[in-house]
Amino acid sequence: MVNASEDLKLGKMLVTSPYLFDVSRMDLFDLGAVICVAEAGSFHKAAKALSIGQSAVSRRVARLEDVLGVSLFERHPSGARLTHAGARFVAQMRPLFKDLGVAVETAQTAGVAGNGHLLIGLIASLSKGIVREVIEAFVADHTDIDLCFGEADRSNLMTMLCHRTIDAIHVAGEPESGSDDGLKLVEENIFLAVQADGPLAGYERLKWEDVAASTFVVGAREPGPEIHDCIIHRVSGLGRPAKVRRHRLGREGIMNLVGLGFGVSLVAGHAGFERRPSPERLRLS
Repeated sequence: MVNASEDLKLGKMLVTSPYLFDVSRMDLFDLGAVICVAEAGSFHKAAKALSIGQSAVSRRVARLEDVLGVSLFERHPSGARLTHAGARFVAQMRPLFKDLGVAVETAQTAGVAGNGHLLIGLIASLSKGIVREVIEAFVADHTDIDLCFGEADRSNLMTMLCHRTIDAIHVAGEPESGSDDGLKLVEENIFLAVQADGPLAGYERLKWEDVAASTFVVGAREPGPEIHDCIIHRVSGLGRPAKVRRHRLGREGIMNLVGLGFGVSLVAGHAGFERRPSPERLRLS
């Protein structure tokens, strides 16, 4: 167990460690001056660009050099040239400095309601379906909102939503009871994907009893786990074990396996098939 005095000692060791650098000793204005001198090629031109005196630019560069413990520029009458250490430092700091400027501008714009930003988590494809329609309508009505999308499995999306690191998610299933945060968008029919020339292809409609003995193929990624749970629930309800094979494939890969005769699978009503060998889609009740 570490007591309070040992904590203080550890903190001091971390700050003074030769392998760690305390960035709080660096001044943003000094960084800006270094980058400006590097781009201008001289202290005089940099001073004009920054609208400050040349001596002030020199002091800022010298102060940062003292903090870093290296020379960033070779001074000569015709201007200033980056040293090897200076060139590497500026090359790595320039994008960070630019990103910082963009972040400040974005925050200021958002602060006066000039724009907005939404992070949306997805499991299903946006190729078609109700989610695509909702997003298209939202974009048309809110042109000033920046949408950013990401894919992850259901558990990760739920965790991110709980910790407010993402704004909205689209997943399969019923909204949690007693929660006002969920909205049911649509109820879709479930279809069975079967091999086009297989024994089940001649049916127009199937019942679970007709396919309970079949081998089901599902993806390891979303929405594979949801499909897996649905199959287990429905088939076990008929008093028999379900034969389910998981593959580390997405929806397209699973549909290709169905077309090749490796088994059958479940798809939502909006899903379509455009690959060869293409499977048939039959309504399942």
